[in-house]
Amino acid sequence: MPPIENDTGKNDLKSQIQLLIDSNQVMVFSKSYCPYCVKVKDLFKELKLEFNVMELDLIEDGTNYQDMLLEMTGQKSVPNVFINKTHVGGCDKTLQAHKDGSLQQLLSAETEAYDYDLIVIGGGSGGLACSKEAAALGKKAMVLDYVVPTPKGTTWGLGGTCVNVGCIPKKLMHQTAMLGTAIQDARKFGWEIDEKVKHNWDTMKDAVSNYIGSLNWGYRVALRDKNVNYVNAYAEFIEPHKVKATNKQGKEDVLHSGKVYHSNWREAALPRHPRRQRVLHHQ
Repeated sequence: MPPIENDTGKNDLKSQIQLLIDSNQVMVFSKSYCPYCVKVKDLFKELKLEFNVMELDLIEDGTNYQDMLLEMTGQKSVPNVFINKTHVGGCDKTLQAHKDGSLQQLLSAETEAYDYDLIVIGGGSGGLACSKEAAALGKKAMVLDYVVPTPKGTTWGLGGTCVNVGCIPKKLMHQTAMLGTAIQDARKFGWEIDEKVKHNWDTMKDAVSNYIGSLNWGYRVALRDKNVNYVNAYAEFIEPHKVKATNKQGKEDVLHSGKVYHSNWREAALPRHPRRQRVLHHQ
């Protein structure tokens, strides 16, 4: 990609880089073939640190990123390491910081306090499993799940699309049809059924609804037992680590979370940006 000449493009790129630095405790701008980058990444793996890497040689505008990093830090070489929003430098400085203990001081520096370690958006099977596993690992977890009512006012509880309006009700109604067919077939094999068999649609609807309701309640109990906070609220991303939750009464709460997991069959509504496509690895 050619160099960025206009101020708007440069400011956008700078904002993207700053967002990466601000959103990750450890951020490494690297090149996949660079032996010095490998040394730094191996160090962080040895220390069992969670870190994020952008491989500048694997993205289309990597040269522009490197030029902007030079403008921001005075360093063009890679790796270019940031810890808790502080610029550490390249390979030699990172290894030296580890040797003299300053790296650990940066890592243990006081960071923004969060309301939760993990907020899960979406109460389907994936979101429920994720939140309970996080809680089992000692993390403070929350599930935000909300279904916008249909024009007729239809809504549903925990469990996601499959449980409430997909696989489960479909299979229950399929089983209902199979039972009717089985009763008819039974006569051919000696079962004497004198009365004409009739089906009551309303009875079936109530049975299906009651079964799904029992699942909804069971999921809520399971979250409570695992110490996961469940809130029936609509979630929106505001900025990194911040989610706005709006309940059905319209009350809004802004929640801070170390991690946010979007567990939904629909694509998350993320801000559009020409440089959204980049190679960003979570280690």
